[in-house]
Amino acid sequence: MNAVELKSDLHQLIERANDLSILEAVKIILSKESVHKGDWADTLSDSQKEEIEASIEEADQGKTISHAEALQQIKNRYNL
Repeated sequence: MNAVELKSDLHQLIERANDLSILEAVKIILSKESVHKGDWADTLSDSQKEEIEASIEEADQGKTISHAEALQQIKNRYNL
């Protein structure tokens, strides 16, 4: 699919969308694309970068849990 076809498909999807939250999300995404051309990682704070590095180190050491277990922990924590 080329850019013209994709734009046409997106236009049709937007025309059919009635959910305001979806339309607002699309607007935000498209607005940010035209304003921000850099890498999102460049906007991270030093503490965010440190947390990511620490998480990568933990994963490298095998200190991970499965996706299913993570979902269960979230459900338990927030009584879902």
